Amino acid sequence: MPIQESICPLCGNPSPQGAVCGRCRVKATCWFTCPPRIPITACPTCGARKDAGVWSDGGEEREEVVRSLVSRSILFHPDLHHPAVEMVIHDMSSNRSRVDCTVRGTLYSEPVEGSCTIEVEWKKEQCDRCSRISGSYYEGIVQVRGTGRRLSSREVEETRVISQGILESLVAAGERLAFISEWDEHRDGVDITVGSQRLGQEIASAVTRALGGRFTTHPKLVGEKAGKQIYRVTYSVRLPRYSRGDLVVVRGRYAEVTGIEGRLFRCTDLDSGAQKLVPEAQVERLVGKRSDATPWLVVFRDRDLVGVMDPATGLTREIPAPLRADYPPGTTVRVFLDKDKPVILE
Repeated sequence: MPIQESICPLCGNPSPQGAVCGRCRVKATCWFTCPPRIPITACPTCGARKDAGVWSDGGEEREEVVRSLVSRSILFHPDLHHPAVEMVIHDMSSNRSRVDCTVRGTLYSEPVEGSCTIEVEWKKEQCDRCSRISGSYYEGIVQVRGTGRRLSSREVEETRVISQGILESLVAAGERLAFISEWDEHRDGVDITVGSQRLGQEIASAVTRALGGRFTTHPKLVGEKAGKQIYRVTYSVRLPRYSRGDLVVVRGRYAEVTGIEGRLFRCTDLDSGAQKLVPEAQVERLVGKRSDATPWLVVFRDRDLVGVMDPATGLTREIPAPLRADYPPGTTVRVFLDKDKPVILE
């Protein structure tokens, strides 16, 4: 090959086939560009960020956000290989950051290195969710009530846990406008004010699945926006007359309600220990709650009778011994009173 065909025509250095060498091509190429300024819009209340007009929840630290946005903002030449960016972040104020960037890579088989400085501007704007919450916006109310009774503290707490779990799962799935703006406990039950109808529907469904009963929806037209009618929905949850831990009489036999499956009660017979599902129509009356039972001392056992000492009076009372267990003298049993009649719970 002639010597003039194996050197770079621009610098004279060796070059295959006499083409422009990689070093000269690098000098003539703008291989990366950095914007002078990057704006970041964040909600001062919850920390959500606005990107291309869309709000999203962000759990990253301030430095992680800056590094991510700066990395995405630097544009590289398509022929650059193995690009790498090193950043040094300087917080100039609460709403200004300076990022000194060192950029490296390989272009036309030549190692390249450059630098640039980007200013990050932090803008504060209330997000769509916080704006709705501060403006007392809501789309529904979940009303949880008991049938012919007040809610127990356990039912109130379970409702709270269920509601919070549903909210967290919807937010994690991207339902940004799902929020609970108010939780109101009163003697009639619980009122849960929700920011989206989907959240209200799922809370009502989950509560009835866990605690039994049923719910109905009552939409109310409150206005119109962009030609679309706007409704607020009341989700009326009605829990069953009996709940877990209630002591009841079913067809003349004492039983404890241990669970609720749809419209049926799972009951444990206090005599035999057998479990069965019964409809509400078979429950004759409520005689107490598990928490009403107190420890009584077994004094003697005589065939089908058990003598237990009343802790209030110190007197021994004879009651029928349940079939499901043995009660030797000296042991303690839990007893509740049906009016003045003692009944062994366990």
